[in-house]
Amino acid sequence: MDQGLAVGDNVSHVAPGDRVFGAAAAGTGTFAERVLLYSSSTTHIPDGVSDAQAASIPVSIGTAYDALDELELPAGSTLLVLGAGGGVGTAACGLAALRDVRTIGVASNEKKELVEKLRATHIEKGDGWIERVRELAPEGVDAIIDAVGGETLRDASTLLRAPGAIRSAADHQLASDLGGSAVQRRRTTAIFAEIAELINRGSFSPVISASFDLAHAAEAVAVVESGHAVGNVVITRDE
Repeated sequence: MDQGLAVGDNVSHVAPGDRVFGAAAAGTGTFAERVLLYSSSTTHIPDGVSDAQAASIPVSIGTAYDALDELELPAGSTLLVLGAGGGVGTAACGLAALRDVRTIGVASNEKKELVEKLRATHIEKGDGWIERVRELAPEGVDAIIDAVGGETLRDASTLLRAPGAIRSAADHQLASDLGGSAVQRRRTTAIFAEIAELINRGSFSPVISASFDLAHAAEAVAVVESGHAVGNVVITRDE
């Protein structure tokens, strides 16, 4: 066992040497060979979940999961996802489908096949996208999960049947101005374990488009910051 690994006082649900994932402690990061996790968010990685899949849960997938729980959409509702081809967006589409929520995903045409694979209806972003959504949902949409922000979110808010059903991971202030909010992240052991079990059972599969080793972490960040990343980009450490 690696003697550099340890758990804090009164932590009993995980032990040194366990295969785990969780949220990084405040003021720290995870681009390192050793990381510090909150015990309250740390849980085991099931045998059927890869390290890369587990690494995608605390941020993008967890954000989408929390947003859906907050919105409390009943089966048959219509959800609009802005930025449906990214990490949060693909997770929102896939997780909404498990809840029998009808999802419309706005993304570039290059991501059309992916969005449809996630059981969402694809709408190409760009000029006229609002009208294209109205054709699909003439009575409006019940909620919005936003990973774009700005004027795209402002325009999308006009499609809501009732104001306020907005959860944004990209533009917290505007979401609040429009009657919605940022996603209130839980980051708990219980929630992360629920998501991991969905993956373990094969009910949900994270979209991972690229994996970089730790030595090339800067390249991974550049891909994400380009704004064109598909699904999740992960960083791994070779043993």
